[in-house]
Amino acid sequence: MDVWLVRLDQDGDWLPPTPAERDRAERFVSQELRERHLRSHAALRAILRRYTPTPGSDPDFALAEHGKPYLPAVPELKFNLSHSHQLALVAVALGMEVGVDVERLRPLPDCLAIAERFFPSADAAALAEAPADRREHEFFRRWTRIEAVLKARGIGLYGAGTEPAGDWTVQPVDVGAGYAAAVAAPLAGVTVKVHVWRAA
Repeated sequence: MDVWLVRLDQDGDWLPPTPAERDRAERFVSQELRERHLRSHAALRAILRRYTPTPGSDPDFALAEHGKPYLPAVPELKFNLSHSHQLALVAVALGMEVGVDVERLRPLPDCLAIAERFFPSADAAALAEAPADRREHEFFRRWTRIEAVLKARGIGLYGAGTEPAGDWTVQPVDVGAGYAAAVAAPLAGVTVKVHVWRAA
């Protein structure tokens, strides 16, 4: 599995947005959020171009039942995108589903209540026992792992609070200070390679 780290504030030539990306970006309330959305999706398309049979051409997306995008022309190519603040991650693999999540660390006073609602019971209990001064960091560490698994399953928060069946690779991704990140695949022993993507 390849994981691409994308700095959304880097200079360079970004792919122009598609009409669908532009329409979706218009729903965001601030120009900053719109720009991050457009850049993260531009990076996704640029990265996927490396893996498709006709490199250099834009992939054609479709949506699965719960909204997870896929490539009808290359169904064996699995991918997932997550972005938070000025950082995005793109996970790519052949023949196995993948999920990735990144979160900027920030104050979250109600993290215990959120964990009670969305975490599996063992994770919620472990968070409650964490030292108060480390609890928010621990919340995001666990949240990114849980969210990566949910995204690999293609169900998002619909499956929150349940443990996944089978053997999984769930691995933290070191993206630097101020963030927590994780990647997941429904297969044990998957090798994860991290790359840095740069705008042309």
